[in-house]
Amino acid sequence: MSPVIRLFQMIIHYHGRQLALGYSATLGAAIAGLAIPRVLGIGIDSVIDPERESQGMGILLVLAAIIVLLGLLRGLFSWAQTFVGEGLSQKIAYQIRNDYYNQLQHLSFAFHDKQTTGSLMSRATADVEAIRMFVNMGAVRSMLIVLMLFGAAIAMLITDVQLALVTLAFVPFLLFRAIRTSRRLRGLWLRVQELTGEMVATLQENLTGIRVVKAFAAEDHEIKKFRVRSQVVARQTFLAQSTWARNFAIMNFAFMVVMSAILWFGGNRVIDGREVINGQVVYLNLTPGELASFFVYMNMLIMPVRMSGWIVNSFSRASSSGQRLFEILDMESPVQDAPHAINLGRATGRVTFDHVSFAYDGINDALQDIHVDVPAGAVVALVGRPGSGKTTFAHLLPRFYDVTEGGIFIDGRDIREFTLESLRRNVGVVQQDVFIHTASIRDNVAYGYVEAHMDDVIGAMKIAQLHDFIDELPESYDTVVGERGVGLSGGQRQRLAIARTILLDPPVLILDDSTSSVDVHTERLIQRGLDEVIEGRTTFLISNRFHAIAQADEILVFQGGSIVQRGKHDDLVDVPGEYQDLYSSQMRPFEEARAAAVEAERTQAGG
Repeated sequence: MSPVIRLFQMIIHYHGRQLALGYSATLGAAIAGLAIPRVLGIGIDSVIDPERESQGMGILLVLAAIIVLLGLLRGLFSWAQTFVGEGLSQKIAYQIRNDYYNQLQHLSFAFHDKQTTGSLMSRATADVEAIRMFVNMGAVRSMLIVLMLFGAAIAMLITDVQLALVTLAFVPFLLFRAIRTSRRLRGLWLRVQELTGEMVATLQENLTGIRVVKAFAAEDHEIKKFRVRSQVVARQTFLAQSTWARNFAIMNFAFMVVMSAILWFGGNRVIDGREVINGQVVYLNLTPGELASFFVYMNMLIMPVRMSGWIVNSFSRASSSGQRLFEILDMESPVQDAPHAINLGRATGRVTFDHVSFAYDGINDALQDIHVDVPAGAVVALVGRPGSGKTTFAHLLPRFYDVTEGGIFIDGRDIREFTLESLRRNVGVVQQDVFIHTASIRDNVAYGYVEAHMDDVIGAMKIAQLHDFIDELPESYDTVVGERGVGLSGGQRQRLAIARTILLDPPVLILDDSTSSVDVHTERLIQRGLDEVIEGRTTFLISNRFHAIAQADEILVFQGGSIVQRGKHDDLVDVPGEYQDLYSSQMRPFEEARAAAVEAERTQAGG
């Protein structure tokens, strides 16, 4: 279905009465506007008619009053049309923008993995604005253009059929050009929107990583990269606008030719039909007033035909923008609640991966035939090289993705039977890539539990070893952190993320290298707090730090998407294989460096 048709269906469904009111105002403005030339023509004929010479002043006053009244009515109806159109366009833009944002919140990780932030932002801004302009100008005001087009054509036919046919003969040609131009403009504007998304993505990426840009003195490189993107958008926009302008110029010239022809033919009809009967001048074919009216009607006809190019442009932009927006709105997330999903409540924490396989692209398996049964309260360490599958394994548990084969069970029930909200309240995740909102520290900690009591927030921050720092700030927990946590160190951001998860009090916990950005001293403090939190919870720990892995009840060693070894540290470290290689190349050097740092810290404290 055409995006424009869908937009009209949406307008009629949600705001049909308001649209009808707008069309009523449009009809009133058109009728008042079309009546003015006829009254003007009568006035001209009255002035030159000797029989009405004695009544001339009175007739002119009456006709002038009628024209003023019609102008007032036309102005009031036009104001009503503008008022209704602007209000309707804002409501539709508000609805689409919110529906789009809501859809983005519910689409799965798989969708966001493939999309650029700039493209999604461009849809929410430029595309929605194009829809808003279309609803206001295209959906509502275009009716005035249609009414004026047909009204002026009918009035011209009533005034003089021959002149009207000469004029209207050009209209099919102009409409053909308008339709042809519309088809081309749709593709051009769609490309403009796509290129704008790429430009916004470049801008967003630069602003997000501005510290890296400055650290590597890459400002000139970024300026050139953005200039290229911006130049492409400018060229494509110029091409679209010049295509529209060329069509507008052609139609304008065609009407000038028609007006010249009508002036010649119409003037001759007035002259040829003028006769003197009984001493009075009589016009048999066309009166001067009718010719003047005809020219005004013709001018009215020019306006909608000229505006048709603009309307075509509006429809084209709305079509391309609507296509991009509906493309997202029509998507169905592969991860969603089942029709009769139930609330999980509070789980005990037993987790089972029953012969699970998963592929991001549906072809190449990221995990292959994983079978794990974890008792409630157990601590399981996930170990492996980058890309081995350990993070994918952890992301399947809260249903960031759905398994391709097999099933995942909590307390003996398939996790797909539960609502996503209740499942994710039972599975807390502390990710390595921490995101902090531009909000107060209190709001960031209570992000997943907004009604949390302040004492609970402070308790979670104490466990994460961040309370003392926050308490010394001038505004304490009301301190607003900058975008993405600017104002906090990497370690502080990570501790805040830990506190945010602790506050949810989930029975199942996933720690994705959650102490990777802290120093040795802070790590030891956090680890003591985490030891308290982990107690009694089913915990999946992704780490390459021996002191954390060694405490696990079971270690799962991933390689190429499969679990190649499993057991405790003491059982695995002496067995040739992937774990021994990882320990020798990654864990042991890190632990030796950590031990040296701890000893240096003790020596400094003792000194």
